[in-house]
Amino acid sequence: MSEQAASALDVPWDSPPDSRDLIQEAVEWHFNPKTGSPFWQEQAKKLDFDPRTDVSSVEDLALFPNVVDELRHIRVEDLVPRGYESIGELPAPPVVGESGGTTGAPKRVFVLPDVREQSWAWYHNRLQEHGIRNGDNWLGCMPAGPHMAGIVAQDTAHRFGSVFFTLDLDPRWVKLLVGRGAAEEAKHYVTHIVNQLEWILQSQDVGVMVITPPLIEALCRRDNLVDLVNEKVNTIIYGGTSMDPDTRQLLRTEVFPQVDLVSIFGSTMIFCVMPERPGAADTDPPVFDPPSPFSMFSVIDPGTGKNVPYGERGQVVTHHITRNLFLPNNLDRDTGVRHPHRLGYPGDAVAEFRPVQEFGDTAVIEGVY
Repeated sequence: MSEQAASALDVPWDSPPDSRDLIQEAVEWHFNPKTGSPFWQEQAKKLDFDPRTDVSSVEDLALFPNVVDELRHIRVEDLVPRGYESIGELPAPPVVGESGGTTGAPKRVFVLPDVREQSWAWYHNRLQEHGIRNGDNWLGCMPAGPHMAGIVAQDTAHRFGSVFFTLDLDPRWVKLLVGRGAAEEAKHYVTHIVNQLEWILQSQDVGVMVITPPLIEALCRRDNLVDLVNEKVNTIIYGGTSMDPDTRQLLRTEVFPQVDLVSIFGSTMIFCVMPERPGAADTDPPVFDPPSPFSMFSVIDPGTGKNVPYGERGQVVTHHITRNLFLPNNLDRDTGVRHPHRLGYPGDAVAEFRPVQEFGDTAVIEGVY
């Protein structure tokens, strides 16, 4: 086995390494001038500590400033670690993904095949725990383009050996309409999306539907669509915006009683999607366990920076630590309720994600995604 293959940075996400090993190897990789990216080499000059000697634990990640706002304008090429050149040519051009633009200009990251495979294989394996079957056709009612949600859905459908249907959806346009008070225009656009969904459901076999909560509510206004979903669909995977507990219980018990509803949470800044913890009762809120230590949550009191007690709400901080990207200590726009990770891994699990009303100087608009 080669030296690189033995690195904690290359261990499968389903068999994670010790967090200290991963963090120590990650800071050496990203801050060594021979292997680190131009972005982190510049950032290192502004730090009042040396990551290669002073950072070795999850707690130490709090030393880093939150740099994700710089991802709104930095060249993607400046984010790619130079070390990839030392282990051969880049295996493929980076796949670029953007945040939703909810809090301003979109933030932009990339992924190379090594981390893309690890992250999406981990997501596929978690969905298997929810009983999703091989071969069921998928319908993706999620944004594509610069948004990773649609790309992940298509890749995952293929991992299940399934046909993938999709539709046109531009969530940024909806947010602009909502932001300027154009409620009727936004309503017409949602109708346009649901019409596309209906055309597919009427003519095709669909066993799995990936969709956002506002679009679920919109399709529920058409009795024929509710009947089609109950007739054809085995699993609804939903995410992208929040859903209140009463709506979740109503959908699971009365509207779609024979359909499995699986909530997902994903973030471009931690480059992963996670399904809710399996086995939740209809009245339980979904709990999300990240692929620690590669992607981790902390739930903090933003006034003190300290973790809130388990069971209490705080603001979510994310960390992403892979060979591709090092993005620690990112204060997210969501709050959530803190739980211990179900496998005892470092960091927190989070339930009941809810966006703050304002983030920085920007009002938070969810729209349809």
